Amino acid sequence: MNSISGLSADGLFSAIPYSQANYDKLAANALSRGIDLYVKQNYTDAVREFKRAAGLAPFSENAAKAYDFMARAYLMDNNTEQAIKTYKEAIRIYPVRDGFHLSLGDIYAKNGRTAEAETEYATAVKLNPDSPENRYALGQIYLNSGRYAEAEAQFTKLTVLSPSSSTGYYGLGQVFRKKGEFREAINHLNKAIALDRNFSNAYLELGYTYADMGDMDKAQEQAKIISDKGSPANAHLQSYIHQISKPRILFAYSTNGFNQSLGPNTSVASLDASLSEPGATQLFTMRFAFTKDMDVASVLNPLNWNISRATGINAGGAYNWGLGISSAEALIPSIPVSVFYNNDSRTADVHFRIAQNATADSTIDPGHIVFKFRGIDVYGKAMDPAADEYSGFSMIA
Repeated sequence: MNSISGLSADGLFSAIPYSQANYDKLAANALSRGIDLYVKQNYTDAVREFKRAAGLAPFSENAAKAYDFMARAYLMDNNTEQAIKTYKEAIRIYPVRDGFHLSLGDIYAKNGRTAEAETEYATAVKLNPDSPENRYALGQIYLNSGRYAEAEAQFTKLTVLSPSSSTGYYGLGQVFRKKGEFREAINHLNKAIALDRNFSNAYLELGYTYADMGDMDKAQEQAKIISDKGSPANAHLQSYIHQISKPRILFAYSTNGFNQSLGPNTSVASLDASLSEPGATQLFTMRFAFTKDMDVASVLNPLNWNISRATGINAGGAYNWGLGISSAEALIPSIPVSVFYNNDSRTADVHFRIAQNATADSTIDPGHIVFKFRGIDVYGKAMDPAADEYSGFSMIA
């Protein structure tokens, strides 16, 4: 009977696990070195160590960790495709580990590959339905896809799985806000905040909800809370409040003599010397400042402007104090001659014409001429009806 390289059978079998233990130890050391390099942001050398760890002890726990860190290193080095390949390889080797599907889904979601992200998240939930992280990720994908019922189902299950966690209630708040059910949204977001007073995103979502409701004062209250907590989310909320708010006329004034402080029976000739002549006409300009950047085409369209005599409905009372209009009264056309808009200053110059009559005794009530704008801002928001017109007497209305 031949011997095997001089070793007994017992010696041979005792050498095998010893050798594997050595490989495991070498893999653990390589993994440790890789993590140290990762922390030092030396991602190229870190990847090399992670590959070594995975190769020395394939299918082991150390190898699984190595694949995860390897993919993260590729991401930190802006090599997204290689990170995806790494997670796909890890999934091939460890098909039942939900964490790899979750991480791969995160990459897809971040890069706008929604369908692929949904597939990975759904697989993660199937493999581990009791994971709050898996449920939350899948719910967010459904939410961003407009599938609100499915998102609500995931977040509701999350509140059952982890009732002391704020994330399920936060997700439900997001869903109800998207559905326009603002009171329900506020209810769930307040529950999230009660569970985590430092949850900046919950305050942010609550601010969004109040802004959507048109309650800008409460939206600003949330912005202050976020600011006091030192969170950069305050800038996002302020930007949203500005975007969602309706544009308003901030102030207005004449740039060339249309004096709106004057009242009834003002001689047209007193507005400009050129109007002393019978049948003369003169172009006047009113400058309007807006609270927001306006849609240029909307402002420049003369049909979006209206010039009229005040009625009793207007805040400043009626034209000529309601005492009637004589045949000598000047008439301003309801549509301006032209409009110019300055993007930098958010101001519009509205040009309109006033004519003297044939007997040179025409009168006007400048203080009760109303200028109204019906256009939109750059976000498509219509004017705030509380500040879409101006007259010399009532000012902004």
